[in-house]
Amino acid sequence: MKRANVVRVAVTSMALVAVLSACATVPTTAPQAGGAGVVAGQPTTSPAESGTSAKAAENDPDGVRVAIVGDSLTAGGGRLLSAGLTPNTWMTYAMGSGIDYVGGYAKGGSTIEEQAAAARPVGAVDALVLMSGTNDVRLGIPFDKAAPSYDEVVSTIGAAHVIVAGIPPYDRNPAAAARYEKKLEAFVAERGWTFVDPWGFARDGDRYAPGVSQDGIHPTTAGYRQLGENLRRTILDTVDRRGTEQASAVVADGSTTS
Repeated sequence: MKRANVVRVAVTSMALVAVLSACATVPTTAPQAGGAGVVAGQPTTSPAESGTSAKAAENDPDGVRVAIVGDSLTAGGGRLLSAGLTPNTWMTYAMGSGIDYVGGYAKGGSTIEEQAAAARPVGAVDALVLMSGTNDVRLGIPFDKAAPSYDEVVSTIGAAHVIVAGIPPYDRNPAAAARYEKKLEAFVAERGWTFVDPWGFARDGDRYAPGVSQDGIHPTTAGYRQLGENLRRTILDTVDRRGTEQASAVVADGSTTS
């Protein structure tokens, strides 16, 4: 958050009261994967530009290089990922100790089509984690129309391994979210990518479990931490498992099978 210049004590006190009141208010309007106040700006292209993970890259140069793409559930609210990682950004809890976050693109309120149009290459990437679809459900965009944009994101990032995460419950239309995710999972299987539902801790049937979300779409900060820890395990397991599979395909003369 930006600090305002203090001019008068009285004005500052009134502003503080207003901010505290707003923070205590639970959203009552139809939620979107972005919330209110989406910030305009350019897509992130590297951690050095966004100032979020340069230190992690220095500390773990041999870590799995991971790029991420998504909406507010990846960016951390109604904002751009390029603004930096926050306690409500799952990558905050996944990076380091074997995982090197290298950038990507995420914007609150965006659809997979918007993400495909804005994403840019970020160099060599071992694993892409793509988590999108909630805003497509919100806007009534059918999966068949959204599907080509998943291919476009994957092609743009060019990662060695692709992990597509399921979307969380969407309490305003849980049946539509469940239908979208079912089609998404089948699509990912056809592509030979890895599908994971990291939201098991948050689900009560097709809805959010009590206490996990205040608005029926975004988890609490504790939920983002659990999400990050779950995706971290998936990333490390996927890259290790696929690496083992590739190694086992090496034949005696040193060539590889296709």
